[in-house]
Amino acid sequence: MKKQLVFIITLLIFSSASAQVVNVESKRFLNDTNGFVGKIDFNFQITQNTEQIINFGNNVHLQYQKDRSRFLLLNDINFVKAGPTNFVNAGFQHFRYNYKVKNRLTWEAFIQSQYNPILRLDLRLLAGTGPRLKIVKNKTMRLYFATLYMYEHERISGETNQHNTHRLSSYVTFSLSIGENADFTSTTFYQPNVQNFNDYRIANDSSFELVISKKLNFRTGFNLLYDTRQPSGIPNLVYSLRNGLSYKF
Repeated sequence: MKKQLVFIITLLIFSSASAQVVNVESKRFLNDTNGFVGKIDFNFQITQNTEQIINFGNNVHLQYQKDRSRFLLLNDINFVKAGPTNFVNAGFQHFRYNYKVKNRLTWEAFIQSQYNPILRLDLRLLAGTGPRLKIVKNKTMRLYFATLYMYEHERISGETNQHNTHRLSSYVTFSLSIGENADFTSTTFYQPNVQNFNDYRIANDSSFELVISKKLNFRTGFNLLYDTRQPSGIPNLVYSLRNGLSYKF
């Protein structure tokens, strides 16, 4: 039982690690009509066996559309504790505003707070703005590119100095419908320090979903983060691979 618990929690840690760059693209509702759309998830579980295991999660995803303006609010919290040890303790809050300047050009602005003390990230505050360009959008394919300026304030556990960094946050997001039964999506981020280009992050979040039958879907996802300036003891490269089935009835 303990070996299984350690294995499951290890997967959660690496999944949480690679999510240090939040993929907002996967959170957007593809909705162009005015009004609210959203979802709220909440879970809480206590298991008692050789140790007490507490699992808590909360996810809020709200979007409001008004003519050329779109507002997006995200909140994500995950917590797993087994006995006296916190194995997962991570979360972020994100607010983004989009204004559609022209058919292919949108201006974005966002603020975000994030924490993951298990990975020595006590706090990361972000604020950014910049253009987003629609390259292709049709029934089978969507392709967008953006380059934003981003200010970053970061506090690392065990370090007295606080880091204030000016970065670019560029991303390419791509989705493809393969026939009627399969969808592939991928977003890649590049976030260099504009004062030191040797300090950068590269992140990718990709997923593939296949319709097996009317009630059964197969899903697989890959998440990767390479950060040249991780805190001491944290690897520069972290990734996770997720596979699963979804059954509808």
